[in-house]
Amino acid sequence: MVATLVHSGARLWSINALAEEFGIDRRTVKKRLEGITPAGEVNGYQAWRLRDVAIAVMGPQAAYAGDPDFIDPDKLHPTDRLSHYRAEREKSKWLAEERHLIPAGEVEQVVATAFKSLAQSLDTLPDVLERDCALGPDEVERAIEVVDAAREGLYQQLLDVCSTLNEMDGDASENS
Repeated sequence: MVATLVHSGARLWSINALAEEFGIDRRTVKKRLEGITPAGEVNGYQAWRLRDVAIAVMGPQAAYAGDPDFIDPDKLHPTDRLSHYRAEREKSKWLAEERHLIPAGEVEQVVATAFKSLAQSLDTLPDVLERDCALGPDEVERAIEVVDAAREGLYQQLLDVCSTLNEMDGDASENS
């Protein structure tokens, strides 16, 4: 394993070095590093600071592994676990009262209102262009085509987001 020092004194770790250090396959390391900008190079290969990639490489549980105050509520005695979850429920209620948490129904209503307003604006755009910009029939038809394509694109993106959220909800309920 070769590590290089950069000017800040931090060691840089290649994919192979990270895989060896964490005891996982290098392909897994490479996949988990996607989207994280390398801090430099080691022997011509991309390299990262350990502090920048540790949680990404080891997963979210790594954030708690070194925390002496972290307690897994599922490993508590039943009465303590009940107290923990009651306290969490009260915390959620307080956050909702303080408007730090917004009920899903309200979010859905706001998003629906925004999309309805956007759709109405897009529907009237060709008429406004015809009236105010003196567009001819061919240009108005083209504007209608473009607006329809934009609406369809937004609709598809919204469906993609909804399906992603549904998949995340499904994964969360399966893991519970």
